[in-house]
Amino acid sequence: MWRQKVLSIVVLLATTAAASQLLQAQEMMELPVEVRKWFRNPDGSCVQCSIGMCGTWNNVPAATTLLWDTEYGKAVRGGSWPSRVADYCSQRGIRAFNVTGDSTFEWMEWAAKTGRFAAIGAGTRHFQTEYGRDRAAGLWYVCNNNSPHRIDEYTNEGYRHLHLASGKWVVILDGPAPPPPPRYVRWW
Repeated sequence: MWRQKVLSIVVLLATTAAASQLLQAQEMMELPVEVRKWFRNPDGSCVQCSIGMCGTWNNVPAATTLLWDTEYGKAVRGGSWPSRVADYCSQRGIRAFNVTGDSTFEWMEWAAKTGRFAAIGAGTRHFQTEYGRDRAAGLWYVCNNNSPHRIDEYTNEGYRHLHLASGKWVVILDGPAPPPPPRYVRWW
């Protein structure tokens, strides 16, 4: 009887450790560099590039295709501001949290925690994509659409500074987060 209890505890601990690793893995987009390059900022369309990358991750084609003429609407190019984003999201049927003000950092934390990620004001008059987070290490990962071949790493303080340099604005797609990629665990 005690052997079964010990075995149950060992299985429970192993399962808990695996679940913890899975939650950590969920806090990073996994888009191939070839896909990220689709969203390279060609003409000052950084907000749409960032929303497009989030659309790809979250399987929202109307958001993914903002830069191109498609069945969802005409291409949206050039600079953006909150009311313009609200207008083109409405026209294309994209549900999004278009947040400005003091709560943006909390929204960005929520987006990472739930696997949605976000288009964020990041840098002087620029938008980038919140690509991931490592809570344990206190690191954030950002894909700059001017250099989508790499993922930049920031400390919590550096990430906050990057965001504040642009102004307090974030766009997060409003829908279910994508399922995590499969992780295989030797349960036996």
